[in-house]
Amino acid sequence: MSILQIPRIHFKGQISWDPIVTNNYPNFYNEDKSQTVLTPPETMSQFRQSAIEAVKTDGNWNPHGTHRVKFFDAFVSSVDLGHGLVTTDKLCGAPCNLNAMLIDLEPYGACTSQLFFDAISFGIDGGCRIAAPRNERFTARYINFSRNSFGYTAGGASVNWQTSFATAGLKIDSHKSAALAALQHALQEADAEGIVISFNAYHTIYFDDPTLSNAIPGSGDIQSGLLYDKLMAGGFQPNPARSLIVGTIGVWRKGEPMHEPGDRALLPPLPKAKPLFAAAHARLDKNQVSLDLSNSVSETGADLKKLDWGTLQLFAVDRQNKKEYLLGSLNYNQYDRAAYEAGSGIVNLNINHASEAAQADWELRTADGKVLLAEAPLRLIPRTPNLYLDQGPANSVKFQTYKHGKPLFQVSDVTLFQMSASGSEVTATQNLQTDGEGRLSVSADASKGQVYAYIPVAGKNMPAPEAGLSTQTYTYAYVRVRAADNDIAALPATWDNVYKHVLINWNAMAPCMDNWLDLANPAQIHSYASILHRLTAPAAFESYLFMPVTRDLTAGQRSLLYKFLDRPAAEIATEAVASTTSTASKQVATAALAASKLKQEPESLPYFAQLSRSLRSPDKK
Repeated sequence: MSILQIPRIHFKGQISWDPIVTNNYPNFYNEDKSQTVLTPPETMSQFRQSAIEAVKTDGNWNPHGTHRVKFFDAFVSSVDLGHGLVTTDKLCGAPCNLNAMLIDLEPYGACTSQLFFDAISFGIDGGCRIAAPRNERFTARYINFSRNSFGYTAGGASVNWQTSFATAGLKIDSHKSAALAALQHALQEADAEGIVISFNAYHTIYFDDPTLSNAIPGSGDIQSGLLYDKLMAGGFQPNPARSLIVGTIGVWRKGEPMHEPGDRALLPPLPKAKPLFAAAHARLDKNQVSLDLSNSVSETGADLKKLDWGTLQLFAVDRQNKKEYLLGSLNYNQYDRAAYEAGSGIVNLNINHASEAAQADWELRTADGKVLLAEAPLRLIPRTPNLYLDQGPANSVKFQTYKHGKPLFQVSDVTLFQMSASGSEVTATQNLQTDGEGRLSVSADASKGQVYAYIPVAGKNMPAPEAGLSTQTYTYAYVRVRAADNDIAALPATWDNVYKHVLINWNAMAPCMDNWLDLANPAQIHSYASILHRLTAPAAFESYLFMPVTRDLTAGQRSLLYKFLDRPAAEIATEAVASTTSTASKQVATAALAASKLKQEPESLPYFAQLSRSLRSPDKK
């Protein structure tokens, strides 16, 4: 994780989260079948009403979400060029811009969150800036479920997000920014692949009410009731949450993972301990250690004061020779709130015994000797942490072995655990070996629609995870296999079939779609055929605007949808008039039929021109 190298650019601010959370519940959504659960003869409207009722009964806090994610009040806060933090660089104060979609590969759980986006930028056009087109989505890892005990619902957790950007397509305009000039210079080095961006999201607020707390029974009842009343009153009622963020930009180098830290992993020996000092990552560079504590130290209350662990000591432990070396210490003022926000949780230590530290395992201890974090020297990190597959032949999940934060190019034993979708149950175990480059390729079963996870553990016949998939302890990869739905693909491309087997899933789960497209109107759907082709194409899967936003369109559903979209317009319009029942929708369908006839008459004025003129002169026919 090269945010631990110089140069570093830090930012902070807030981020909004607006996911639909109705699909978090098995009674509303079947993640194996990629289908909304509509109990016959339940209608789309009845499903939406049930989702609203669940606001009061099941904690469904955002049935009208859009999945949109956005940085706000976010800006570059400081830079580090090797001589400490600087806040006077020309880039400092520049805005940070990210628009993304928050999607869980496995909607029932919390371990597979990802941000789909098209680009991210720091700075402004015409000034000093970084503009980076997406290579891979942001991935959430090392979720710290014990960060803030005073939080509400999932607001007590924090999480690290990371992705990387190749040099190709990257735009850096330094102007008079020393930090950007240093970054440009570093990117000329032979092993520089591009830049890495990592940020930690914490202290999440729901219902725009920071007083809510899990420690207070019934804390959110009033706010849930108010949201329910707004939803019942009608209209579009999204209910986004928001978090604080601190983040860092650095150089992504050859051999480093794109989506999660690849440096030395210091892990809590007891992930369920309270209070928890959560996982950290560290890097040795000559006589200095950089320690990433962005996700590690809890806050004690809503004032965000950091828990005081006293003086912390970093040790190198040579287990083979039974020796240990004190590398260095850090005091509370190096990891308190002010330091955390200033340097995004990264602490630098000038150390002793650098040569011994390079080969030994590290431990972070309190002054009285309590081990808070211990290094896991061997880690297997997935190349694709959240993998989507279509039902069919087996595919592969790839991992790379790292030792003390660097790729290990040798054959090693691995115990691979396949886990249930929840991560709570081991469903299969294999003893495998990496190849000579330290790579492990696993044949991923794609024979049916399902969700499962892999946990690779270095060594042979290693014990199974006692408490399931601990996000603080294990690296892991999730696989989602979307069912083929060949029976759906084989159906006649009638409106009734397309709506029943494809579009009703989107229409019921995502009321936000109503804002631009009536999914229950065949004429309108067909009129958007070219757009829908682009937005649902497999090649558009990583883009911000992919449909459906939940990324669960099966091959069979897509085939049926495309057959419908490719039918002649007049055919669809005639069918629409016959099948539409509401007066308003019938008027739209009739207009579409008229438009289709006009398009068939070469001498007639194109319909879009007529429409344009009528809008400019509404009193004239």
